[in-house]
Amino acid sequence: MKFSIPAGNGADDNSDEKKRSEKQSAAEPLGRDHYHKVEEALGHKFKDVSWLERALTHRSVFTKGSKNDYERLEFLGDAVLDLAVAHLLLEKHPEAREGELSKMRAALVNTSSLADIARALEIGPYIRLSRGELASGGSDRPSILADVFEAVMGAVYREAGFEKALACIEKLFGDEIVNVTPRDPKTELQEALHALGSEAPVYMLECVEGPEHAPTFISVVEVDGQIVGRGRGSTKKASQQAAAAEALARLRPDDDIDKMFLTEVQSEE
Repeated sequence: MKFSIPAGNGADDNSDEKKRSEKQSAAEPLGRDHYHKVEEALGHKFKDVSWLERALTHRSVFTKGSKNDYERLEFLGDAVLDLAVAHLLLEKHPEAREGELSKMRAALVNTSSLADIARALEIGPYIRLSRGELASGGSDRPSILADVFEAVMGAVYREAGFEKALACIEKLFGDEIVNVTPRDPKTELQEALHALGSEAPVYMLECVEGPEHAPTFISVVEVDGQIVGRGRGSTKKASQQAAAAEALARLRPDDDIDKMFLTEVQSEE
């Protein structure tokens, strides 16, 4: 319930001033005093936090006489991620051939996947952005989140070397390195449904289980308003891929998809 304050006693002016002050404070990113939380999630404590600060600074933040944004670290971090993920895939998938490894790396190191990891790290509130970028939702934009994550990996590499960066990346990707496949179930399901003349699949997050530092995401995929698959994963994307894979496993080329899924849903009830 909202209460209005009678006019004439100066309360409105004070209230407006308070709102403006809160809005301005909300626009400010979390600073160095809070960086320990990011460091804990990364598994690396910076000896020189200016590396981390730079990795969290967007080019829209202008500092006269210097170029202190994350772009150069992003360039470096992109290469570090490619090498580290390739190294881990070779280790975890000894039977995979070059083409399969390339597809798996592409599935892991892309804007959507990296943005998901950045969100899991809760990096958004720390990113230094211009007010214009902030107002347009820049702190949760996938492209910026992915760039910042690459920059952070570049910062870890610059300060502590490849072995430390590799350890951080292995920790952050977790089971994704093991569970990734050359297949892309989400794309395959969409193509199969299109061929059957069905609507495109819709993915929804059903719930999140487990502790905050190691959550398990559970997603469902709907087709024509019916749940046709459910999946679990250490990231939202992984759970969506698992849900799509389950739906594909239930779908046969000669199926009438509406009748099949409707029958299965009713039988489950």
